[in-house]
Amino acid sequence: MDDLDLRNLVLATLERLPLIAASHIGVAVRQGVVVLTGHVVDKSHKAVIEFAVINLPEVKGLAQKIHVCADLEFLDSDEEIARRMVRMIEWNISNPQNDLRVRVEDRWVTLTGHVGCSQDLEKAEQFAKIVRGCAGFSNNLAVSNQARVADASREAAA
Repeated sequence: MDDLDLRNLVLATLERLPLIAASHIGVAVRQGVVVLTGHVVDKSHKAVIEFAVINLPEVKGLAQKIHVCADLEFLDSDEEIARRMVRMIEWNISNPQNDLRVRVEDRWVTLTGHVGCSQDLEKAEQFAKIVRGCAGFSNNLAVSNQARVADASREAAA
């Protein structure tokens, strides 16, 4: 059985486990060794997952990095912080460029790409400062050239 087939088997096994939110568990496989990541709400859930996976005959080894979090709704995971930042940008920046990206690692937000004007750049920076769970941020955004020309022509007309 190759690694992709084993990964699919582990995912199918997780889907069948009662009380387990399989969508909260990440599965990677390399040379028969399964790596589990993610979050569960109880230690017993973690134990059930580990038991189910390690006892699959095709599994040669298991590395599990599953964290127990009592209340997943209030968990400030990197994924949730990134989602919050993307929503704030979509709702509040008038014309975000196609290359605007939000990257979150260890609760640190990094913004890259272009925005339409300097006000949007400042807004994005403010969002990073106030988004719940953010430990800090790096603002690598730039104002696009087309927006600068439009801003300059507006200022000249005023």
